[in-house]
Formats: sequence, C-alpha cells, structure tokens
Amino acid sequence: MIKVFLVEDEKIIRKSIKNNVKWEENGFEFAGEAPDGEMALPMIEKLHPDIVITDIKMPFMDGLELSDILKKKMPKIQIIILSGYGEFDYAKEAIKIGVTDYLTKPVTGEQLLEALNKVKQKLDKKKRQEEDIKKLQKNIKTQMKNMRYQFFGNLIRGKISVSKLMEQGNELGIDLMAPAYNFMLFKIFSKNENDTEAVYDLRTKEDTIVEEVSSQFENMIVFHRVTEGYVLMIKAQNTEETIQVAKDYVAALTKRMKKEKELQWFAGIGHAVERLHNLSESYDSASKAFAYQYQSSGNEAVFFDKLDNEKIERAEDLQQVDFTKVNSESLEEFLKNGKEEAVHLFVEDYTKTLGKSNMDSFMFCQYMLINIQVGVMKFVEKMGVEKANIDRTFKDYKQQIAAVSTGEKAAEYIEELIRQAIRMRNERLGKKHSSLITEAKEFIVKNYQEETLSLSDVADQVGLSSSHFSTTFKQETGKSFVEFLTSVRMDKAKEMLCFTDMKASQISYEVGYKDPHYFSYLFKKTQGCTPSEYRSRSFLYNSNIGNSKKEG
Repeated sequence: MIKVFLVEDEKIIRKSIKNNVKWEENGFEFAGEAPDGEMALPMIEKLHPDIVITDIKMPFMDGLELSDILKKKMPKIQIIILSGYGEFDYAKEAIKIGVTDYLTKPVTGEQLLEALNKVKQKLDKKKRQEEDIKKLQKNIKTQMKNMRYQFFGNLIRGKISVSKLMEQGNELGIDLMAPAYNFMLFKIFSKNENDTEAVYDLRTKEDTIVEEVSSQFENMIVFHRVTEGYVLMIKAQNTEETIQVAKDYVAALTKRMKKEKELQWFAGIGHAVERLHNLSESYDSASKAFAYQYQSSGNEAVFFDKLDNEKIERAEDLQQVDFTKVNSESLEEFLKNGKEEAVHLFVEDYTKTLGKSNMDSFMFCQYMLINIQVGVMKFVEKMGVEKANIDRTFKDYKQQIAAVSTGEKAAEYIEELIRQAIRMRNERLGKKHSSLITEAKEFIVKNYQEETLSLSDVADQVGLSSSHFSTTFKQETGKSFVEFLTSVRMDKAKEMLCFTDMKASQISYEVGYKDPHYFSYLFKKTQGCTPSEYRSRSFLYNSNIGNSKKEG
C-alpha cells in the first residue's frame, strides 16, 4: 500500500478529501493528517509516507516551506500541492523545490485520484527498477562467489599453470605473490548439537569470528569450505614465518573464543612451501592435520609437522573417506516432497550413492548422521514446527548416533529421522495450507506486474516445493497458478481501461506483459472482446449512468 499524508488547514476540506477518496480500493493507505506544516513535520518523520498532499497557504509553516524541508530530509517523498493560487510564481517555486504535482483548487476527488495514480505509477516503476538492480547485484555477488570457489579449487589441486593462477587471482583482486605459503583449516562447532538455534546460528557466528580475528593479520587470504569451515592461506617472507603467523592466529583465536561459552573450535595447519605450484602439497598436509577433529575434544590446533608417522597414517586413512558425498540438497528435496511409504527406497538409493567404503567407515557414518540430523531439524523448524516439539522429538539423538556402529544401523537411523520429519511436515501442512495459499494470493496481487513472476517464485515465498504448491493452490482456489495470475492481471487491465486514458500497449506493460500483441490476444480470450472494445463499452455504460443521474 502507498501511504498518503494530508496537510490542510481547512478542516472541512481535510474531512472531504479523507472521506471521499476510496483509498484502499485504489491501492493507497491514508496514513494521517495535520492542519499545518509545523504540526505535520514530526508526524511525517515518524510515519514515513510515500506521498504528502499539502496546501500552500497555512499558518505557522506553509506548504512550500514544508515541501522544501521534506525534500531535503526525505528526498524520496512525493509531494502534491493543492492551492487556490494559480500564479506562476507559486508554481515556479514548487517546481524548483521538486514537487511532483501542482493542483489548483477546487479539486474534485477524481482529479486528486488521477494525480495520486500518476505518482503511484512512478513509485511502482521506481520500485521495480530498484528490485531489478538488487537482483543484478545479487547475481553478480553469486557469480563472484562461484568464481572465488572455483579459483580456490584450482589453487589446491595444482592442475593449472602458475601464470593462469596469477591471472585468475588478479581478476578476483587476490594477490598471490609471496616468498612462502601455508594453509590452515579452521572450523567452529557447537557444544550443544541438539540445540537447533545454536546450530543454525553457527554459520553467522563463525563468519563474524573469522572476520574479527583475520582482520588482525595482513597477507592472509580467507576461503569458505561450505560445510567444513574456513581455509586460511598464509603468505609470509619465509616458511618459518608462516608457522609463526599460524601460531599467532591460534593465540588470537583462542582469546576470542573465550567469549563463546557454547562453542568450540579446531584447526589443522599444513606444511609450509615456497612455490605456488606446491600449494596442493601444503593443503593436503593441512587436511591430514584437520582430520584429527574427529578424534579431538576440541579447542585444539594440530600442526602437520608435529605429527608422527603413525598419526599421519591414521590421518591418511581418514582422508580416504569422501565427506563431500553427503548430499544435503537431495535430502531436502525428499523432505519437501517425499511420501512416508517411499522412505526406505530413498535411503537405499541415498546410501548406495555414498559408496560402500564410506558406509563402512565409522567416522563417515558419524559425520553423515550429524549432518542429516541437523538438516532434518532445520527443515522442520523452517516449516514452522514449534521448537519445544522439535527438542522433544529429537532430544536423544546424540546418544542414538553414538550407538551407530555399522552402515546398516546408519541407514535404519536415517529412515527413522526422515519418517519423523515427514509426519511433522504433513501435520504442519494440514494446518497451514489455507493460510499459505492466502499468503500466496496476496503475494501474487502485490507482484502481478513482474513479467517473470513464476510458480516457483511464489512457492519459494511460502516455503513449499513447486509441485506441492501447484497442487495445493488448485485445490484451495479452484484455479491453477497461471489462471489466477491471469485473472488478477486482467482485472487490473480492465480497471485501467475504465479509469485511465493509457494506451492498451502501456497497460500491457503495467500488468506484466511486455508483448502488447500477446496481451490483446489473452484479453480477448478471457474477456470475450478486445481491450479497445472493452473501453468503448465501459465508456458507454458510464455515460448512461451519468445521464440517468442527471434525469433523476
């Protein structure tokens, strides 16, 4: 809703404007009123209206003075001047200030509404432009993130030339040049793994801590490893200095983590190297040191160079396990759409994909089950299940996971977890369907002008899968998504044809169709006549109504 504030010293006029304009019907909210600029100013600053309608001649502070202050303090506000003075000087001053429109009294409700609709169209267009810019910025950010992730992969695999690495680094603003290098792998864990809030807030907390500690160090490049925390690439003057920097970082980290009573951390520091093409060697050694997180009690940094041969062999055994195969996306998709009777088959396929060597590894099973547990709890919380119910359902999961010793037991436990989640999902959806569809309809009505508005956009908005949303929407409304969206757009188009002089091609754009020919085709198909024919009929109807009233 576009918020409108009225400033007028004549009470009768204020009352007339307030009561004779159908605000909500036309997409406006009457936010407030004041008899002069002085009283209006603090109210406007508090309410933040989109449009201010103001008289010029008022006591204490006139409309031009108020407009001048508002444009300086709140430049986005649109101002419509109402005045009994049509002199050029007033209009010139209003234009100079940046007033949107200047109406000379007496003003009819239709004239005011026409002016308001012009401003509304302007605001809507600006909003769409801002949203387009945000989308573009988001896409650029995502693209840069992907490029950085790809660059990190190239860095640690050692499969492209040093010159190519340098080129990619320059494109991302990353300076790779240094006499010596080392890697440090770092991750924060929650002590209360059964506390869903602690688990879900962990990523944000981890980001904050890494940013705080890393800002104290120069020549350090930070990469994120998705589920496995962070990689810190240390650049220094020699190999000894890389180790010292790592020790200093651990000291700073230890100090910072003392503030976090419910969190613990672990770090693995690799073997320092002197050349870029040896970075994969440094990363590999850091990974072996980091593998000890599965045997550590936490709050520990393991240096690869301090590991004896036995420990290195054990670390190498851990490295044979492919932790990246835990597929959270396929799990989430099944939690959204899967049926309880299909759980066994899903888990069977899921564990088969993971591979026998992984499922035979106790460490992998522990890691996988914790990830799946967190994913399940996150999903049901996102569905709106009460936290108390989540905690009650999954209160013993740590003990249950610890008791899992084989791949078969792990598969059984996964089945149990997923079945519980699906039951909770179905129970919640049964209660939420009506309210979710109401929310979806409101979202469509609000965003119908977006040409690219799709079923998946609306489904994401209400937290349902596209297929589930499509079925539920049809059941609740009696219309498909496309049918409902089309009806909303056609209703808005008919409204504009009746009450504006906009061309059909302009209306087409305003209601979400960039192709006027397609709009005309769709209009005729759904309404039984062309837009111009509808406008003509509407004009004749309104004329007859007007004549009837005169005769009466």
